[in-house]
Amino acid sequence: MLAFMGKLDMYSKNKILIFSFVSVMGWIFASFLMLTEIRSDREYIKVKVSENAFNIVSQALQDKKSDEEIIKQMEVWFSKEWTAQTGSVTTICDNNRDAFKKIMSDSAITTICRLRI
Repeated sequence: MLAFMGKLDMYSKNKILIFSFVSVMGWIFASFLMLTEIRSDREYIKVKVSENAFNIVSQALQDKKSDEEIIKQMEVWFSKEWTAQTGSVTTICDNNRDAFKKIMSDSAITTICRLRI
């Protein structure tokens, strides 16, 4: 009878260990999934936050053709503290610089994002 009880205790300990391991692995996997989704959501939000800002900037620059004209116009905005435009430039620089590639070169983007500092 004692031999049977010893096996039962060992069997129960093994079960507890297995169930504990499975439980912990479930928590780890769920945490991994949550972190992956959070990263994905943050990137999506950054792109969406900059959409309206880009529309404001591109509308204001629709008559500017060269990088030099664009930079000069933005210098005016920053010197006169035009908040709609400067806030939009700041938002794009902070969240989605690639949006600027639709209307200017990489060197102009670098210059513009330094202007806001």
